[in-house]
Amino acid sequence: MQSRTRDDLLALTPDVYLRDGYLDAAGALRSELLSDCATGAATQLLAAEASPQELALTLEGVRQLLPVQGVAGAAAQLGAALDEALQVVAGAIRQPNNAGLVRWINACANGVRTEADVDGFLRHVEAALRQHALLAAMMPPADPVFATR
Repeated sequence: MQSRTRDDLLALTPDVYLRDGYLDAAGALRSELLSDCATGAATQLLAAEASPQELALTLEGVRQLLPVQGVAGAAAQLGAALDEALQVVAGAIRQPNNAGLVRWINACANGVRTEADVDGFLRHVEAALRQHALLAAMMPPADPVFATR
């Protein structure tokens, strides 16, 4: 992973890093989607104040809902599963989905064309979740009461 500033990571959006798709010329997941791009995503999610828990619930919802979608085509199937997962998560957390999370994950879903891309999407979101959970855990508490304990 190359050294990047926070501004670099905030600018490393799915619209930028998915221009070449999820897969390399050999048909394998592009390795940067599990490293630099996942770190950029985590930085953006943290800046949007998205919780790792909401992302984890959304990812698990997508995984469980993908096989039961009654639509044809990888992109349509993922889109339907993602829409339903976001609705379920909003109900579970009893508040609207985090707008930054919705924007980011929808931009990632827009890069899906094939079944192999769906797997790449899931692996990329999982990598971003791991990075996001780590970054969030390293943040000092926002409440000054907790900062003195």
